[in-house]
Amino acid sequence: MDWSLIEQELKNVIDTGKIIYGTNNVEKEMLIGEPKLLIISDTIEKRYEQLFLYYADILDIRVVKYPDRSKELGSVCGKPFGVSALVVNDFGRSNLLESLDKKKTENKENKKAKKKQIKKEEKNKQKIKKIKAKEEIEKKEETPIEEDEFFKDVVKIKKK
Repeated sequence: MDWSLIEQELKNVIDTGKIIYGTNNVEKEMLIGEPKLLIISDTIEKRYEQLFLYYADILDIRVVKYPDRSKELGSVCGKPFGVSALVVNDFGRSNLLESLDKKKTENKENKKAKKKQIKKEEKNKQKIKKIKAKEEIEKKEETPIEEDEFFKDVVKIKKK
């Protein structure tokens, strides 16, 4: 999964918008302010993750789970420390939401394409099985019938 476009838009939000970092500050902001987007890293503590997801559900806030560790999210944000969670209050001049929506539609399209490919592969397998079955039948028809000795005797008797 390529997150480079989303990371670039996140940097743009940092430059032109308003972001709050850290689990304690995010919790306060979710209780007091009106965040528009919540981003949590892959290595966030489970209790904070559950709490933030609960708040986001109540407040109808979009949540993005960053696939890497908090150190990578911190480096994307230009911080010398790990960032487990952050909220965006103002997007500034970035198109972060559009990038996320585009990413979501790309994932759906990829899933649809994979399903189609799997169906095609299954059909091809079935065709191959049918072809092999036909070839086996043709081989059986081509093999000569071995004559029995009893059968030879019967044929000889009839000929006399």
